[in-house]
Amino acid sequence: MGLAFSFVASVYLVRALRPALLIDPDPRWAAPRLALWLLLLSVSAGVGGLAAALYRLWSRSRLAAGSLLPFPASPTSTAAIAVGAVAVGIFLRVAFVSHLSLPFTDDEVTLITPAFALTGTLRDFANSIRGVPYGAVHPHEMMGVLYLYLLRGSLAAFGPTVVGLRAISVLGGIVSLCTGAALGRALLPRGGAALTGLILAGLRWHLILSLRGWHAIVLAVLGDVAALLALHARRSGRLSVAFASGLVAGLSTHFYFSGWIVAAALGLFLAWPAETPSAPRSRLRGVAVFGVGALIAVAPLFLFRERRTQSLFDRVSFESVLVEMRHARSPMPLFSAAAKALPSPWFVPDPEPINDLPGRSRLGWIVGIPFALALGRSLLFPRQDLSALLLSQGLAAFAAAVASGEGRNPHGQRFGYLTTLTAVAAAAGVLQILSSAPTRKRRLGAVAAVGLLAVSGALAARDAFVVWPSQPATFDGYGGQDWLNGLAAARWERYGRVEVPEALLRVRLSVDPVRRYRLDPYGSLPRLPEPQREPTRGQSFRIVPAGTTPGPRERVVERVRDGWGREWSTVLGRRSPTLR
Repeated sequence: MGLAFSFVASVYLVRALRPALLIDPDPRWAAPRLALWLLLLSVSAGVGGLAAALYRLWSRSRLAAGSLLPFPASPTSTAAIAVGAVAVGIFLRVAFVSHLSLPFTDDEVTLITPAFALTGTLRDFANSIRGVPYGAVHPHEMMGVLYLYLLRGSLAAFGPTVVGLRAISVLGGIVSLCTGAALGRALLPRGGAALTGLILAGLRWHLILSLRGWHAIVLAVLGDVAALLALHARRSGRLSVAFASGLVAGLSTHFYFSGWIVAAALGLFLAWPAETPSAPRSRLRGVAVFGVGALIAVAPLFLFRERRTQSLFDRVSFESVLVEMRHARSPMPLFSAAAKALPSPWFVPDPEPINDLPGRSRLGWIVGIPFALALGRSLLFPRQDLSALLLSQGLAAFAAAVASGEGRNPHGQRFGYLTTLTAVAAAAGVLQILSSAPTRKRRLGAVAAVGLLAVSGALAARDAFVVWPSQPATFDGYGGQDWLNGLAAARWERYGRVEVPEALLRVRLSVDPVRRYRLDPYGSLPRLPEPQREPTRGQSFRIVPAGTTPGPRERVVERVRDGWGREWSTVLGRRSPTLR
């Protein structure tokens, strides 16, 4: 613990001082350089020593070392908390699905076309992946055809609409509420499932993913199922269950590349020593069988590659710590990535506004403190099932975060599969606090804990559904200007031809689906289909940058502005001389 804190403090101090000052060979800098090195060593030793001392002091307390007791409430009250939390969580996720004025990413909307192009035959799997954004010359991600089938089902049920695109996120959020509670029931004493459901229902991280997580929230469901199977295999020693866990974990890689992290973490979890003594050979057999199941599931991604032009791991060529080190010509990005990865993704704000509120702690104090207690306890009792799973997932996420570099770390969507385990660990932390309280005060403490978690959930729901979507940074992160231009083109193309120049757009690929399917999260287009009519001949429009002077016979017909009054473009209309 002390080494981790010391390392993080050292890296951030080196970045503040600048590495060049510490290694400058100029003899005139000898004295200042010595002072800087002494400062660095003092801060590193001081922070590490203080953290180690505090952790050692805490580890001897009843709060850390005591056993977890069941939640101090009657079975009826516990069931009411669980059912109420899940019901409220489902309501929150469903109620806002069609009322959130938030655009989509180009990754999502460009997959509509290949989803509709599926034939429903094995021929669809001749190439088992599609580039994302679909149609891009250099896609930054690969998506398995299995996800396209899931998207196709959603579009068939709701049409190529805002609801059709968001339905997968909402459904994934609802199902993961249940799988998260099941994970809490399997890992915690009585009442743990209810606390897990209560925390997860109001976790801002999970709420946002339930609105825009699409494949990431699907991965959370598959990761939970694979973890439950791995837990059963770890306890029972049944190889068939380990094989099934590997199949599900391998299947998750078809939906999101973070599935590889999930598979690695669960393999480590099966190899992790348990409280009940077992021979290393038996654990290795379980890991081997798990690996066979995972390999069978991922094999189509490598074997079915007809006319494939991109590698499954093309992303590594432009987003990795090695690329950052080559660009910086320094090993510093490696240390910076490790320093950011140690407390992430739980205790560090997300750098991407489309994933969370900028500068805000992902968990907050009410959930963050119990989670930190559970994490600390896992280091004291690493052989317990929850500790083993939490440490395995944490180590795998740490390695993945370091490998991907510091640029977008910690990425809330990339590690969104951890939301359910986070809720389980926070529930364990709440049980730690209640278990350390005097017996006569535990029921009162339980009431206070439920009340605080409900308040935390209410504030998180406000942030996820009201504050976060209304931030200009969120709009800009989604490329909202492209959506506004696409919607403007959809409004005016019923009157004539509309030209949207390439130079005006951030991502061209996202505008065409907006125009074609009239994907309007802002309610700016008529709800009913437009009357069947031919555009007026000789009438044309062009969308140009804001402030452009109209040309001959042109006039301004619309100024495209966002909800904050910022003008992004101007629509100029022109009528041919013959129609005057």
